[in-house]
Amino acid sequence: MRYYIYEVHTDESRNRLLNVFKDEAEAGVMELELQSHALETENFFIKMFPAQNVEEARVKADEMRPIPLMLH
Repeated sequence: MRYYIYEVHTDESRNRLLNVFKDEAEAGVMELELQSHALETENFFIKMFPAQNVEEARVKADEMRPIPLMLH
């Protein structure tokens, strides 16, 4: 299992993968650090997802979006 840290966007922008970790504790520390630097006015929030692969992590991040990503 790996731990994927994403910017989950609250608007129509695509989510952005920021980092991938093998260690949950390291990923948790990075998640908290990035969250502490994010401003409330930004159009995303930081979230870590445990997943077997990047595709599973992407789906989990997309499911958390308040506005679904419209595919063209």
